[in-house]
Order: sequence, then C-alpha cells, then structure tokens
Amino acid sequence: MSIKIQFDEARVLERFDISDPAIMQPMAEEILADCNEFCKMDTGALIASSLIHSRLAEGKLIWQTPYAKRQYWEIRTAYADMNPQATWRWAEAAKERYSEKWARQLQALMGGKVRIERDE
Repeated sequence: MSIKIQFDEARVLERFDISDPAIMQPMAEEILADCNEFCKMDTGALIASSLIHSRLAEGKLIWQTPYAKRQYWEIRTAYADMNPQATWRWAEAAKERYSEKWARQLQALMGGKVRIERDE
C-alpha cells in the first residue's frame, strides 16, 4: 500500500477561502511565533522587525532590518547566549519542527475540511 498526496493549489483555492482573515491571521501569528523561536537574536531588533513589518492578515511574514536577508541566507553561525535555539534559516527550522502542528491548526480553523487522501 502506498500513500499518494497530490496538491492542486487551484482546486484548493476554489474550495476554500484561506485568505479569510479568520483563518490567515491566527495561522500567521502561530507560524511567526514558531519561526521567531529559532530566529537569531543579538539586540532583539530582528525579531522586533517581524512583529512590526509582518502582514499577518495576508500571511506575509517579514523580517525587515538592513541585515535580515544576510543573516537568514548567508551567515550560518548563530550565538546561543541570547537565544539557545537560534539558527540560520530559522523559518525552515520552524517548518521542520512544527509543520504537523500547523496542519492540525489549519484543519481546525477550516472546520475539518482539509484532509489527506490515501491512494490504495
């Protein structure tokens, strides 16, 4: 037996309005908090910028400092004195740890309408 997961984004968007702020806002808030758990921290400005600049109702998470892009993509080291879980590519680290939690939350927010079908 195998499990086959196909994602047809156009079909999903037809069936569910995930842009609804009642769904998008809480999902984005949760994902941002989880990402910031792994965000690099020195003065706290990087995390603070995400709280200021992210557009949660649109699902856009934004870390906006002059060095954010370089810290995320290029500098692989992270000091653990301010945040012991800090790492480069912090959103990927959060995704690896929390993607199943996010899927459960999305399913709950959408009233159980999201499902994975088995192909036998």
